[in-house]
Amino acid sequence: MLDAMEVFGRGVGFQESSDWDQAIRAFGQAIELNPKYTEAYFCRGNAFEAKGQHDVAIADYKEVLRYSPNEPAAYYNLGTARAEMGNREEAIADYDKAIELNPKYAKAYFNRGQAHFKLGDASRAIADYSEAIRHDPKDAEAYVSRGLIYSAKGDHQRAIEDCTAAIEIDPKLALAYGNRGNAYEQIGEVDKAIADYGQVIRVDPRDAKAFTNRAIAYFRQDLFEESIADYTEAIRITPKDAKLYHSRGIAYSRRRKTDKAVADYDEAIRLEPKNVDPYVCRALARSAKGDRDAALEDLNMAVEVDPRYAKAYYHRGVLHGLMGSLDAATADYSQVIELDPKNAKAYCHRGVVCTRKGKFPEAVADYTEAIDLSPKYVRAYFNRGLVLGICGKLQESVDDLTETIRLVPDHAKAYQNRALSYEKMGEKGKVQADMAMAKKLETEA
Repeated sequence: MLDAMEVFGRGVGFQESSDWDQAIRAFGQAIELNPKYTEAYFCRGNAFEAKGQHDVAIADYKEVLRYSPNEPAAYYNLGTARAEMGNREEAIADYDKAIELNPKYAKAYFNRGQAHFKLGDASRAIADYSEAIRHDPKDAEAYVSRGLIYSAKGDHQRAIEDCTAAIEIDPKLALAYGNRGNAYEQIGEVDKAIADYGQVIRVDPRDAKAFTNRAIAYFRQDLFEESIADYTEAIRITPKDAKLYHSRGIAYSRRRKTDKAVADYDEAIRLEPKNVDPYVCRALARSAKGDRDAALEDLNMAVEVDPRYAKAYYHRGVLHGLMGSLDAATADYSQVIELDPKNAKAYCHRGVVCTRKGKFPEAVADYTEAIDLSPKYVRAYFNRGLVLGICGKLQESVDDLTETIRLVPDHAKAYQNRALSYEKMGEKGKVQADMAMAKKLETEA
């Protein structure tokens, strides 16, 4: 005759070898032999969870509580299963009960913190992670999770401290290095971030995200070859990630390897034809090679894919201006302004087109709007100063060119054009001084 404990033991053996179906059968047999066998319900629940059958696991954990209503581990597992099913409020209630029964239950605090975090309650999540750490100071994962919230709140120094604590506990915890690297980047310590991403790669050489993060950090340091190498490795690991090809294309563009950049944009578009950014970047690369017609096709496609993508209209406006299609350029810049009313560059560029068309009052209005939006916009001051000089508003022209020089003291053309306005005003001494300074700056350049 079969003995419930003996059958249960077989189930444990199957569980230890991850043979979940056999384990479930054995635990079921043990329960048939002893319907109040709480350990069998508990272990069968674990096996069901391992198979992703959380609803069935919940039923088993409830059976545990029917016979052992003060079992904190059953409430804990019940909460975990409910959290897996997305029922986080119910999970929190289960963790509450587990903690009530065992106030030192570190894992329950941790999991309740996870549930609070996913519900957007950062303060309660931090409090729970802190309690988990207090009751289990060696819980590296709790430090990492708390550090992640600190980073999200902008407290990157505390995030670094938590990740460092986690690393001291577990020097092979890749997530801690990765999160610390992200925090270092946020405070501008890019070299330390690069070192941490390198540690992630050392622990897990197939971590594409770590290669990507390090590639981005290298790019920020203008280390484009290193950035390209890391993007290449990330692509080797995840060859269907369109964003990686797009990003590597940008790095190739910065190295003026235009053909390789275009090839990467091609692949990014093939993988994600509805992503507008690679179209825009390929247009810029093609325009740099002198193929403006192909560049225009790309920008037309970008606008077709996303009619509200201001960046595509902006670059098409620039291209239309280069191709002499001034009305089309004006229309594009106006579209940018409609979509993004605070885009100072769009106003300034539309002002340039108006200047080229001889529409000086409209040009001045656009330059003025650009300056109002961006009070240190040198090109807008300079361009408005030129137009005001053409219109005979000499003192206003001098004022704008003087502001240009204040913002950029070595702006030779500003001195030259201010000299022209001074000449019309009869200020000969100032003319000579400005022309001498312009000549000096051009010689030093």
